[in-house]
Amino acid sequence: MWAKITPILIASSLGLSAQSLPEAPVYRVTVVQSTIKAVNYGRSGPTQIGFRGTVLLPDARGEAKVEAKQGRTEIEAKFSGLVPPTRFGREYLTYVLWAITPEGRPVNLGELVADHKDNSKMKVTIPLQAFGLLVTAEPYFAVTLPSNVVAIENIVRPETAGKVEQVEVKYDLLPRNEYTLHLTPAGQQSEGPKVSQGEYEALLDFYQARHAVQIAKSEGAERYAAETLRRAEELLRQAETYLATKSGNKQVVMAARQATQTAQDARAITARRKSQATVEESAQVRR
Repeated sequence: MWAKITPILIASSLGLSAQSLPEAPVYRVTVVQSTIKAVNYGRSGPTQIGFRGTVLLPDARGEAKVEAKQGRTEIEAKFSGLVPPTRFGREYLTYVLWAITPEGRPVNLGELVADHKDNSKMKVTIPLQAFGLLVTAEPYFAVTLPSNVVAIENIVRPETAGKVEQVEVKYDLLPRNEYTLHLTPAGQQSEGPKVSQGEYEALLDFYQARHAVQIAKSEGAERYAAETLRRAEELLRQAETYLATKSGNKQVVMAARQATQTAQDARAITARRKSQATVEESAQVRR
């Protein structure tokens, strides 16, 4: 099994900066859709639901078998057309599948890692009965809120069993800002050399960990979550050492994914402590 390496990963693996890559045409894109249909699957037995790409990823497709059981719902999904997410910007390295409740609460169901044919599969069990499903491009797999780069949304097929919620799922709380879509002149992501699927996933996890640490730092983790951030940086250095010494893909993946999750924890701690500091400052002003 072989996979394509995107240009940003090639540059990094060769010790080059992202700025040294050839510039591609840049387009400004704004997400306009803000709702998807939620389905209450109840105890209707196994049923099928479809997926289609948004204007950002029009050739993407997917389908899922969904079965609600007592206290849980099983989802077995497959997708095609998952081109490298770096086309949306250098910060986007992976895709994440989300369940969105009718009240707008997102649940991260996991990362979609595409194979050499841009296909991906996922099997997951969740403690929800009514939800919509969507796929977003993200900087790393452990994010707790979806970005506004919505690439794929669920569609209700005529044969879909279950009650379609009258209230559409709202995800208006996502950041609604413009972002840059990078395309090559032909409109396609240029290909790099081919590596094994195991090597590709190890590299992908490593760069996600690097992104996660950088994002946590940019949001103030060095001040508000220094100890947790230090642990994330240690794990990242460990992953980098495994990668440089060719210690094995499994070692790289384990250290990198731990680094990513720890960096996300630092980011969450930072957000909470910054919010607490704001409340305390406001209380002092009122006195």
